[in-house]
Amino acid sequence: MIFLIDKILRGTHRLYVDRYGQYLKPLNRITDPDKASDIIYQQLKSDTPCMIARYGSVEILCVNNYLGIKKFKHNIWKYVTDKSPQFWWNNVGIQNMQNNAGFFPLTEQNLEKFGELMIEDSKQIDILGSWRLEERRLVNVNTVKAVQLLLLEPFHTQTPWTRVLKGKKILVVHPFAKTIQQQYEQRRTLLFKNPDILPEFQLETFQAVQSIGGQSSFNTWFDALQYMKDEIDKRDYDIALIGCGAYGFPLAAHIKRSGKKAVHLGGALQLLFGIKGKRWTNPTYGMKSLPFITENYYNNLMNEFWTSPAITEKPLNANNVEGACYW
Repeated sequence: MIFLIDKILRGTHRLYVDRYGQYLKPLNRITDPDKASDIIYQQLKSDTPCMIARYGSVEILCVNNYLGIKKFKHNIWKYVTDKSPQFWWNNVGIQNMQNNAGFFPLTEQNLEKFGELMIEDSKQIDILGSWRLEERRLVNVNTVKAVQLLLLEPFHTQTPWTRVLKGKKILVVHPFAKTIQQQYEQRRTLLFKNPDILPEFQLETFQAVQSIGGQSSFNTWFDALQYMKDEIDKRDYDIALIGCGAYGFPLAAHIKRSGKKAVHLGGALQLLFGIKGKRWTNPTYGMKSLPFITENYYNNLMNEFWTSPAITEKPLNANNVEGACYW
């Protein structure tokens, strides 16, 4: 009976949205690559701590679901007309939190704790790589600067924000730490035509926890997050570059609170070090996001010096994560 009600309500909501459109509107995003790059550059050049980040799709849908359950009145009509989020847990979304985002164990208490964490950490954002309508429910639209998500990447302009990294101590938090270190040490000057994309700096890598599918030596996702916070706090760095699934956003907030600068690029961080993935070898990737991205745009960034992640960096259940898009 509950399953049937769930299906009817979600189906009615989908029909309404298909006919009348979504209630939430996108943030006012900067779509000019030069302007976006300059805003990020100036933020990182300043003396103040900062958080430059993006939301993952699975994570923001989970938090949006949590908001519907705990922060909005449970009103069927408002849900159907898209004015409030779903106010009971979405089973597909919950499973995606484990399989795609690596969240564990899947209990309502833990999901609620995650929701509160993300709401609190959202207050730290200075610049947001924007792409989801649900962002409006989480960020202060009056203070956060929004750039189109792909413009967090430094590849789309002749004046990449990454030139600010030159000469600094850079910490990279990523599951592909070994390959990133090798690519940087052996091929840094060979990866890009524009040398400002990957300038010379003092690199330290920290191998992030991978808990995709809930497989981990830690008891909970929060234990793994705390371990990474503690390890990051031991390191000496100026700017942290982060790409490590659902851990990345709260790590970036923690880094800002500790008085440092964080750029949570997410999956695209591997591209900065010439590491290929199925997502970006797809010839149509990005074409719907920005008008200047044409077929094979990302393939044309790559050359013979780019590589794939090491076999040791690929988890056994990688295929569960969006078709192994990072490998």
